[in-house]
Amino acid sequence: MSKAPVQVPCPWHQEEMARLLDQHQRQRLPHALLLAGPEGIGKYRLAQSLMQTLLCRQPSAGVACGQCEACHLSTAGTHPDMHVLTPEGGSRAIKIDQVRRLVEFCSRTAQFGGGRLALLSPAEALNRSAQNALLKTLEEPGPGMTLILVSHQPSLLLPTVRSRCQQRLLPVPAADQALSWLTPQVGEAAPALLDAAQGAPLKALVLQDADWFSDRRRLAEQVLRVAQGRLSPAQGAQALAAFEPDTMARILYGWLARATRLAALGGAATPAGEGDAQLEPLLRQLADTVPVARLMRATQRIQEGRRQILAGANPNKELLMEQWMLVLVGVDAALQ
Repeated sequence: MSKAPVQVPCPWHQEEMARLLDQHQRQRLPHALLLAGPEGIGKYRLAQSLMQTLLCRQPSAGVACGQCEACHLSTAGTHPDMHVLTPEGGSRAIKIDQVRRLVEFCSRTAQFGGGRLALLSPAEALNRSAQNALLKTLEEPGPGMTLILVSHQPSLLLPTVRSRCQQRLLPVPAADQALSWLTPQVGEAAPALLDAAQGAPLKALVLQDADWFSDRRRLAEQVLRVAQGRLSPAQGAQALAAFEPDTMARILYGWLARATRLAALGGAATPAGEGDAQLEPLLRQLADTVPVARLMRATQRIQEGRRQILAGANPNKELLMEQWMLVLVGVDAALQ
């Protein structure tokens, strides 16, 4: 039998994986675990690896063996003692019917004689009804049942959901560690990609094929021209609205946060390997043009808009981008 392609945690999650397995060996692993942190740092990969390892018949060196029947079934997604909940059918939400199927799964007896595991990702995709329907199961999932929730935005979860889980807050990895992992895969573009992904290595890996990334200098120039009064907020919004609001929210937030930091640094040089070489001069100009308080206000407004989008709002793209550009030039009345 060939070896199954089992999942291995990212290098920066190896210690966390070891801690979780140690808890399992001491029978101290919580029945509801919440892995929370920024998107694109490998939380889902960690959760998959943990699930496969706990189901494996003979794990080796802290990961699933890939050889046993359990590994072949879990990597194929057909293990009878595992259940995965993600949004279905193009929806952004995990709906109550899916949770009901999970509740029914939790009531079964393990078919392989070991534990049973369920993985929910992203947990904030559970709508309010689905979260409420999950509460009793989180509190009493049944013997041998472990639920692993992965969340990029744990603040969007009900307090009653969070309180029933043991939370592990996973930060963005250190830049040198992320770059050493990313550079062999993308080459010299690694610093720019990592900067665009706000330090999240797996997100950076995906960005190399994103349309906006190859067009990022032009987009940043448009934002700078708006800030300098050489372009109207409405005109700047047209260029930004060619991309999805959630995508542009993350990009703009990263650029403005970077400009805020550059303003704080004053004339200090950027550390080697930090930042996007193509964008750094533009962001320095932005830092010199816009007062720090206004930059911070704009990042706050963008973050608020992104939270609304993640909560299911479907705004007019151009109007939303124009509102963000208005804050950048000091006109905040439209957002009150």
